[in-house]
Amino acid sequence: MIQFKAIDNKFEWQWILLRAKPLTIEDSEGIVAYDDKTNKILGAVVMDSWTKAGPQCHIAIDNPMCIKAGLLHRAFYYIHIFRNRPYAFGLVPSNNTKALKFDQKIGFEEVARVPDGYDKGIDYVILRINRENNRWIAKDLKNKEAA
Repeated sequence: MIQFKAIDNKFEWQWILLRAKPLTIEDSEGIVAYDDKTNKILGAVVMDSWTKAGPQCHIAIDNPMCIKAGLLHRAFYYIHIFRNRPYAFGLVPSNNTKALKFDQKIGFEEVARVPDGYDKGIDYVILRINRENNRWIAKDLKNKEAA
């Protein structure tokens, strides 16, 4: 069975730092998925740089079963419903085709590109997913604001 919890220790932060390389800043928060039989981390979502519109998201998945078990449902519920933000953002180097493909597959859309924003010849791709079109949260919650 897969268990979810808030990221709250150095081991969990190190796990995601090795995979998604988010900066741990004052407003960084995260959700981690564990296999409760092996106590192995299967995936995590970190949210940081919160604005009134939404956070930047960093996603790392070692085992896609954590997605089926609800990791993305929990992360986007937290962003869109609990924190009442209309968007979540991603900032991905254009040469990271694996991350771009994954992010677009789960529903992020490209909204802008910063030429040479990562390095010479490597753009930064700005991605966004919005509450109204986010398939990871229940339809009856999409147009509601958090209480």
